[in-house]
Amino acid sequence: MYQVNNEKFGQFLSEVRKEKSMTQKELADKLFVSDKTVSKWERGNSMPNVSLLIPIADVLGITVTELLKGEKLCDEKPLNTVEVESLVVNSLDLSVRDSIRQRKKIWIIAFLITIGIVIVETMILIVSGISIELMKDSLCITGIMLLCASWFCVFAKDALPSYYDENKIDLVSQGIFRIHMIGLSFNNGNWTYVLSVFRVFTLSCSILFPFMCYISVFIGGVALWDTVKYVSGVVLVAGLFVIIYIIGKEI
Repeated sequence: MYQVNNEKFGQFLSEVRKEKSMTQKELADKLFVSDKTVSKWERGNSMPNVSLLIPIADVLGITVTELLKGEKLCDEKPLNTVEVESLVVNSLDLSVRDSIRQRKKIWIIAFLITIGIVIVETMILIVSGISIELMKDSLCITGIMLLCASWFCVFAKDALPSYYDENKIDLVSQGIFRIHMIGLSFNNGNWTYVLSVFRVFTLSCSILFPFMCYISVFIGGVALWDTVKYVSGVVLVAGLFVIIYIIGKEI
């Protein structure tokens, strides 16, 4: 099976672009992308989205097959059907993997921003005169949420092995973390959405609980916070699993 080579693809793209006397900016403008994106393609750091392959080939006056193979082909020696199919499958795979990496970067940034917000919230609680003893429940919950968020946002894999699509499996085990939901089968169709819900939930709760602690103590004192923390915890967790089951069943 022919494998698409990022570096060969990028070098060929650069050569053909220069043959057409086009700058990276001019090519980027025709494709409605940034010149930095074109630069990444030519350096072999990433691959274009599959939807851009035909426009790139049209602008440069080559075929999609030549673009993916990274060389101009002679009319006398056309590729066979198997090789063409192999090129298309590999280009799709590379595009998907690049998209997954970009999404992962966004979630990692969101996780780091959340840590910063939690630190600021904790400092505000301390400055406002709320004791560490009173904050310990909030800090404990926030710490657990951040720990879970670190796995969901940084370490969790966005794609499951192919056997999840072929069998009904209700357990996902990656490293020290395990998710087991009876009655719900995980697959690559619903896993991305399930993972996104867990990410949003853990990040939101990490920010929400210190804020609720401050507001509750400010409005109704310790007694109100003691009530709010348990009620809100139960409601949020119940809501999480309801949403997960709905998404998992529908997709």
